[in-house]
Amino acid sequence: MQAQTKYMKEILRELQDMPDEDMPKLLEIIHYLKAGIKESRKKVKVKKGRDPLFDLKDIAVETGIKDLAEHHDHYLYGVSK
Repeated sequence: MQAQTKYMKEILRELQDMPDEDMPKLLEIIHYLKAGIKESRKKVKVKKGRDPLFDLKDIAVETGIKDLAEHHDHYLYGVSK
């Protein structure tokens, strides 16, 4: 709790000279950062005993390309076919 108090004081010190008209944007940034931190803390559930690579088909996106491996350098890096 002591470290949190230290950071809170430092944050408040930084905000003291901030113009009032910038506060809404700053609040928006804080909400964005908090949401990102919360999202990054979510644990990915992996079924025990099952390789996650078997689930790739569940997140696959239809590209219309029959064989991505054939020209993978083109699709990934823009190298001419």
